[in-house]
Amino acid sequence: CFLWMSYVAIIFYIFFAVLEINILENFIAALVFEIIGALVLAYFIYRNMFSNPIKMGYYVPLVIATIIYTIILDAINIFWIFRVSNAGFILIHLVLLLGYGLVSVPMYLMGRR
Repeated sequence: CFLWMSYVAIIFYIFFAVLEINILENFIAALVFEIIGALVLAYFIYRNMFSNPIKMGYYVPLVIATIIYTIILDAINIFWIFRVSNAGFILIHLVLLLGYGLVSVPMYLMGRR
């Protein structure tokens, strides 16, 4: 719980204090996809802790895939927010989210059985 809260605090500090992205055109898209990434990470971590746990053989790769997704998401949000148009920025995030969904949803469903 502490690590997840620290991650969220660090990312939002970078966004608002270091990069000051709230004045950029891509701010809303970056914020929405960052919130989606943080919520997905929280869901998989806390769901397995407090609810019916999924099989460990599926849980570990699922968490690793989610962490890789959030790292790529952070890199895109931090390094590409200045260089890409708003439509291109959203398209990059949607393709990344689709790729993550294609990997994580089957792992999650197989681990629930």
